[in-house]
Amino acid sequence: MNVNFNDLRLFIQTVEHGGISSAAAANNLQRSKISRRLQELEAALGCQLLIRTTRTIELTEKGKQLYEIASQPIARLEQGIGVFSEQQHSLTGTVRIAIPTAIMTLSAFKEIITKYTSRFPNISVEIENHQESVDLKRQAFDLQILPSVVKVSDDSYIQFSLLSYRSHLVASKSYLAEHPPISSMEDLKSHRLLTNRYNASLIPSELHVSVKSDDLTLLRTMALDGNGIAFIPEAHSRKAIEDGLLVEVMPCFEYPDHQVTLIYPSAFFLPEKIKILIDLFREYF
Repeated sequence: MNVNFNDLRLFIQTVEHGGISSAAAANNLQRSKISRRLQELEAALGCQLLIRTTRTIELTEKGKQLYEIASQPIARLEQGIGVFSEQQHSLTGTVRIAIPTAIMTLSAFKEIITKYTSRFPNISVEIENHQESVDLKRQAFDLQILPSVVKVSDDSYIQFSLLSYRSHLVASKSYLAEHPPISSMEDLKSHRLLTNRYNASLIPSELHVSVKSDDLTLLRTMALDGNGIAFIPEAHSRKAIEDGLLVEVMPCFEYPDHQVTLIYPSAFFLPEKIKILIDLFREYF
């Protein structure tokens, strides 16, 4: 680590003046020079400190932490900078993941979290249920996993596909025996349809959805109990079909594939503990 304390002073000035332009004016420097020095400070520390917008700046969680450290006397400041840099490489602290219910119940996700927490007992993993894209930087999340149908809130985020998945219509044999036969989409008008928010857009608008839930286990259970036809990912119905508890409805009709996408704020400044977790997701998916 080689932190330039002049760069640190400019960081403090930027925070206290509320922006790069104001800090540049106060220090009689060009805006571009301060911006470059701040980038060098981030590179030296190995993390992003500021969220830059057209008119203002915001501090990331790391930026807030550094600003608090930087207001200390110089001896404590040097010690704090050393600890700050070590955090990027240590396998301790907290990892925050945002993930929707539908993906949270996948066995692969459970295996990843179990393996990760077993290998690194000093890391605390916080998992929050979020169905839509979150602001990773402002809300201090390290990773988010979402279906590709959801628009990501920031185009600058790194996104890559973990896997493709397909959904299909399934029902119990008892439900199909007690209700009118189905050979076309038109026939589904007289049936109860069960689906989640991500699949709902694939269902023709003239069809009525009786239940829309983010809980895929609930939808599968309702189908097993004969309460309707579930439109759910194949991974959530495969075992029930193999066991003869559910059957596929209109198997010749294929819906478009979706992708499960892993999202993180930047390819730069990734702490070692996040790199390891990303590698695990790639391995298991």
